[in-house]
Amino acid sequence: MRRLEIVLALVGIALVVGLVWPRHAWSPPSPYCRDGPPLAGIYHSDRLHVRDRCVVATGVVTRVKFETYDGDVHLDLRPSDERLLDAGQQDLVVEVIPQDRAVVAIPDVGANVTVVGPWVDDREHGWREIHPAWWISSGRVVPASEAELQAERTLLRDGR
Repeated sequence: MRRLEIVLALVGIALVVGLVWPRHAWSPPSPYCRDGPPLAGIYHSDRLHVRDRCVVATGVVTRVKFETYDGDVHLDLRPSDERLLDAGQQDLVVEVIPQDRAVVAIPDVGANVTVVGPWVDDREHGWREIHPAWWISSGRVVPASEAELQAERTLLRDGR
């Protein structure tokens, strides 16, 4: 009888600990955060250091540039939270990669937007970015051309 009491007590303790022990599972800050590797689809991803796998940033778009080299769209975002910037950096770089251009909106200069994606240090350029942007709150969808997609595929294939 004593052995059964000890076993039941241990089971009870294990249940209580399992219910109250803090869980450290990642809880995304936005439903637009993606599972899997945060830098999937980025060529030379080793140049980027992930600071946070998914952040939400708001701010005003100060520049939009369609890059012909790789098909990325670069946005400069004046964020409302300056902690997202590196020392001396005025705007947060946001990049939309070609694979996502069919679903991620490209805003106009002056738009006040919310952006979701991995927050990274670009060690090659010396600034902080959201790269790739998984969601932007407003703008227009501008799918990548076949030439831009092919350039990106070539960079991904050759850059590994």
